[in-house]
Amino acid sequence: MLAIEPSRSAAADGLNDYLRLIKRVPLLAPDEELHLAGIVQEWLNHASPPKALLRSGVRAKSRMVSANLRLVVMISLRYKDRIGSLQLEMLDLLQAGNLGLIRAVELFDPTRGYKFSTYAFWWIRQGITNAMNECGGGIRIPKSMLKLAFRAELLQASSDQVLSTRMVASRLGESEKRLENSIRVARECRTTSLDKPFGAMSDDTNLIDLIPDEQVLAPDDDYTWLHEQVQALDSRERHLLQLRYGEEKNRSYSEVAGCMGMTKVCAQSLERRALRKLRRRLTPVLNPRGA
Repeated sequence: MLAIEPSRSAAADGLNDYLRLIKRVPLLAPDEELHLAGIVQEWLNHASPPKALLRSGVRAKSRMVSANLRLVVMISLRYKDRIGSLQLEMLDLLQAGNLGLIRAVELFDPTRGYKFSTYAFWWIRQGITNAMNECGGGIRIPKSMLKLAFRAELLQASSDQVLSTRMVASRLGESEKRLENSIRVARECRTTSLDKPFGAMSDDTNLIDLIPDEQVLAPDDDYTWLHEQVQALDSRERHLLQLRYGEEKNRSYSEVAGCMGMTKVCAQSLERRALRKLRRRLTPVLNPRGA
């Protein structure tokens, strides 16, 4: 149940070490769990606990927390697939769940007759979901704003007609300005990792691979600036380059010379002169620093 897929990353190594460590902690029997919970409540509810009660209360609380760390792992694994697009690791969820577990130990009343794991489940899950909502996007948003935006989206989705912001605010008992601000913040602060795999494409394709580099010229741009430099040549040079390279099949020097009414040697010389001009004009464009 506590197995994690092997990984060479430092986070995975730390997680596996943590899992091996907590598996060594023995679980509590039901009667032992109730006994320890009673000591914790006696300690926390005492106005001025004596030192003996303080020590026993701290030990009982620590024992209950450590014995239920595997429960936190079990609940956190349910959200493993949901943190792929968030700025969170599994260890972050475990930390948040452990804080919920500590809160459950402090508030658990053993006299009500139900198991501690049943009571702690809600607190652990709340700690995990709060961490995902508040810290998962890379930008911390107040929980009250996220909750209001979620309620507004839920109300819109359940309505048969499109509701205006004023109507939604009225039904939720909130001011229109606060509702608009909450929806805007929740929408604009949603972030995602650029290393996230893109859709159904291969694992080697991430979002960052799909972002074009503005400094790389597009093919259309290449032809545009090159065409401008070619037009700066004289008519005979342009005509020769057109005959040599302007069609799918390049003509030989003999064919070009026949079309232009000159010898093969003259055609070669004219091409060298035209290419030398282009090279001199294009060097500052292609290599500004070296020009």
